[in-house]
Amino acid sequence: MTGVLAGRTAVVTGASRGTGLAIALALAAEGARVGLLARPGPHLDSAASRLGAAGLPLPADLCDPAAVRAAFALVHSEFGGLDILVNNAAMAEPHLVEEATDAELAREVGTNLLGPLYTTREAVPLLRASRSPHLVNLSSESSADPFPYLLVYAATKAALERLTEGLAHELRPDGIRCTLLKVGRTETTFKDAWDPERLRRAVLAWEEGGFRARVSGSAAQPPERVAEAVLFAVTREGGSVIGELSVRSYPDEFLERQP
Repeated sequence: MTGVLAGRTAVVTGASRGTGLAIALALAAEGARVGLLARPGPHLDSAASRLGAAGLPLPADLCDPAAVRAAFALVHSEFGGLDILVNNAAMAEPHLVEEATDAELAREVGTNLLGPLYTTREAVPLLRASRSPHLVNLSSESSADPFPYLLVYAATKAALERLTEGLAHELRPDGIRCTLLKVGRTETTFKDAWDPERLRRAVLAWEEGGFRARVSGSAAQPPERVAEAVLFAVTREGGSVIGELSVRSYPDEFLERQP
């Protein structure tokens, strides 16, 4: 396999579809072997099939530390090490805090914050042995502007940003580079399973509060743009690191002015 990442190994969470799959495909296209960590099911099977020999399915629920531990044990046995971890997986369900169920809170906090903690904990010993170790955490621009009905999601992403900042200090002695990638509106399957009535109430609240207008001026970017940003960060030469990067689509009115 040729490419700038030939001979290197990576794990991408939430890699069975959407942005995670786009990132996995981009890394594999540059020669990396990629572990696809996602819940077991047909989406993961299909993603692994697309990567072929470059992909290793890692069926696991990020909310389950034992499952995450087993996934990284498989990475160690199959890959012999790890060079790149991309914490991409995230989920949200629209709800007011007062109406959130125990299960909803556990899934959101578990997937968006505990999940990256579990994966990082297992990955660090493997990354420490790498010649070019890199940790990439994906956050969202919503962390700075929390919408009603998505407060828990925004709070977990804000926490992930502080975690990334701290890890950059904690892991610097090991030579592990840390990158925070803040992502704007992106074409995903994020909302596919949302309850229609809750979504209706959420949209109404966003319109009444003026939140909808803040994002309505630009189209959602394709997940491949996010994958390109990840690839840019992890292919920098040694001695430099992209500590924080943002990727978003241009406003529609800007694009309309382009020749």
